Amino acid sequence: MGHLFSLFSDHTIKTRLQLWISAIILLLAFSIIVPFYFIEKSNRLEEARVQLKQVIALQSLYIERWNQEKLDAIKRFALSDNAKFHRIGDLKREFQDYAKVNSEFYSITFVEPDGNIRTDKTSIYVGDRQYYKRGTEKKSFVSGVVMSKENGAPVITFSAPVLGDHGDFKGIVLGIITLEMLNKLMAQLSFGDTGEVYVLDAQGNIVTASNRAENGTITQRVTSEIYQRAVTNSTDHSAYIGFRGESVYGQYSWSQEKSWLVVGEITQKEIFRKLNELSMTIIIISLIALLLSVAAAVMIASKIERPIRYLLRATKIIQKGNYDYQINVDKIRKAPVELRQLVATFNLMSDRLKSNISLLEHSAWMDQLTEVHNRRYMMLEGNKQLQSCIYSGQTCSVLMMDIDHFKKINDTYGHLVGDGVLHHVANILRRYAGEDAIVARYGGEEFILLLLRKDAQESALFAEELRNILIDAPFIKESLTVKITASIGVAEYSPTLEYGTMVLEDMVSRADHALYRAKSGGRNRVEVNAKRLYDEDDRV
Repeated sequence: MGHLFSLFSDHTIKTRLQLWISAIILLLAFSIIVPFYFIEKSNRLEEARVQLKQVIALQSLYIERWNQEKLDAIKRFALSDNAKFHRIGDLKREFQDYAKVNSEFYSITFVEPDGNIRTDKTSIYVGDRQYYKRGTEKKSFVSGVVMSKENGAPVITFSAPVLGDHGDFKGIVLGIITLEMLNKLMAQLSFGDTGEVYVLDAQGNIVTASNRAENGTITQRVTSEIYQRAVTNSTDHSAYIGFRGESVYGQYSWSQEKSWLVVGEITQKEIFRKLNELSMTIIIISLIALLLSVAAAVMIASKIERPIRYLLRATKIIQKGNYDYQINVDKIRKAPVELRQLVATFNLMSDRLKSNISLLEHSAWMDQLTEVHNRRYMMLEGNKQLQSCIYSGQTCSVLMMDIDHFKKINDTYGHLVGDGVLHHVANILRRYAGEDAIVARYGGEEFILLLLRKDAQESALFAEELRNILIDAPFIKESLTVKITASIGVAEYSPTLEYGTMVLEDMVSRADHALYRAKSGGRNRVEVNAKRLYDEDDRV
């Protein structure tokens, strides 16, 4: 210590003051930078873990719903009368009609009870496949990656057994989706600059990835640390070497039956990049402060530190969901112009973020063409309102409506007129449905109405009114007039489910069968599902 003081003894007061100030600044800089770095490093890691958990939770839900939608579509075909009574020609036409509105399946085929897929020219034996074995056990199945016997390409299969009236095995409806289609789905799920989402099957094979190269195909089995953690259900959150050979942090989530594993990873570099940049900035500021007076050092530190605090505070507020938060620019009007520009850019991004999130939330529930709710809204929010109505002891009904000869309208007048007809019909439904009804576009030219607190008889009368209104209100555009008729199926709530696992699914399926009868009976008519609210044996 005496030697240290002797270094100052031969210098002037000005020099000593400068040396002491330099020493104090260095000590302060060291005491600030080191704790700041380690505290912020811990915070960044925690924020990254929370972000990964949120991303994986949302994207797992997205993938699960996508899987369930595909499997439900296959199950509907397996439950159809054409499959049940082995009307293969009609069944194939159903497949073709479905492919017009949903192109995600590479193919949908029928597997004969003997394990063969027969076409006009060839026959392919798939009796050794897992989905066939599960089908004979009367179980639906979603596979991992398998090699197609048709062309040797890696594919994912969705299958459902076809059962007779007595539960006897009649065959399998098989849907095939290529990894190329999964790649298109996963391309929407990347996050950050290096954030990536992988889907693995139960054996650890990478099915697809969000940032896959255009011509790359990842089908190899992996031994990454995150897969071992998932297998052992480990809660370890430390960094590891990821699938692409970089140091990463990751989270995972199994699908419901542990058939697929969703993994999210983000590189260690991205997590600490801003922290490292910020730390470097503070070090540079400290070095500059060594060459300036105490007043200048304090002034510069204050001007730089204050906007950064506002930015950090603002990012945490936005992280909690307050997306329209703005930093008060008056509080940093004396800050350097670069930081003021950064804050202005932050405020602009915050405003756009709020608008984009509102638009995304609106788009997730609305059909853009007809401006009514979409099928997803009906199955989620509609089901909630239906359950609430049922719990209060009131009945409800579902109307499935199909515009008659809509394909002919498209073929005759063009798709722009067809779109106009859809929008016109949607406006009529929305205008006359009332507050106790939810109107949604179910798909194509089909609309669905959930009528709350209406039984089948009341709903049938309302359906007749709608049918007559459509007849009296043709679509008119300039000199063109397009007459509109519709077929409508009606189904009332029943406590015993005949189709699906949810009340709304059962009502939709029964209304759809009634719609089929209306179309088969000549169209432009209303048919009511014959199932009553209570069977005769249930009455007291």
